[in-house]
Amino acid sequence: MIKSIVATSVAAIAGTHGADAAPSFSFNDAPDDSHVEENSSIKKDLSYKLMLGFTSDDDVLLSGHRSHSSHRSHSSHRSSSSSHSSHYSSSSSTTRSTGSSGASSTSSRSANSGISSGLYSAPTSSSTYSLGNRTLTKGLSGPDVKIASDYLIKLGYLTTADIKKNTDGEVQFDDAMTVAVKAYESDRGLAEDGQISKTTAIALKNDAESYRRLGSRVLTLGMSGTDVSEFKNLLIDKDIIKGKKKGLYEVTTLDETILEMLEAFLTENGLDWTGKVDTKVINYLKNL
Repeated sequence: MIKSIVATSVAAIAGTHGADAAPSFSFNDAPDDSHVEENSSIKKDLSYKLMLGFTSDDDVLLSGHRSHSSHRSHSSHRSSSSSHSSHYSSSSSTTRSTGSSGASSTSSRSANSGISSGLYSAPTSSSTYSLGNRTLTKGLSGPDVKIASDYLIKLGYLTTADIKKNTDGEVQFDDAMTVAVKAYESDRGLAEDGQISKTTAIALKNDAESYRRLGSRVLTLGMSGTDVSEFKNLLIDKDIIKGKKKGLYEVTTLDETILEMLEAFLTENGLDWTGKVDTKVINYLKNL
């Protein structure tokens, strides 16, 4: 029992901290199993050695080796099969953790089986996932879901009040997030399945990092961004300029032609032109 308990502990320590954390352990046999050579006072070393080694894929191998200070032994020891079946014994069963929840439980059972278990790998947790490593669907939680929710909030598809967490305090992919993802996919021209695949994750990340909402900054000649596209669409809606409307996440540059037409319109309607598009100009245009 002690051997099994320590072997399990060694496997867990080595899996986390490396082989140097626990290079070897010895367990003495029962006292009545110590033998003395004829005409000699040298006692045999019948301790059971546990040795750790790493395989090529970073699994931990536990093997047993029973060493003797002298391999000469009297007949009673050689014939004893109840306590020592051989001088060398090693585990024959191996278990590999695949990283899934099912495989991690198998790995855990393997570690708890003591010396009979050969390989041990620490289970993979959802806390190790980053956005794009897996397809996010309803019911999942973790840091990748948190990042996705932050992006959706920045783009205006979710609010902080919509965010729900599980008992572990992790953001959960729920119905509200599913609806938000479908709305984003619709605006982006992606398949509306309410899931965040690697392709959707990349687009969501790029859009959130580059997106600027109209009114979030003062626009001047030569500036580019999604807010400039939104402003240009506003001018088209108000029939101030002509042209094809831009997509929600398209980047446009504020050129001189647009500003000249805006200046003429504002002057005609009795407003002073300051050469920049601030919240005062934006609100005036929206209220027309």
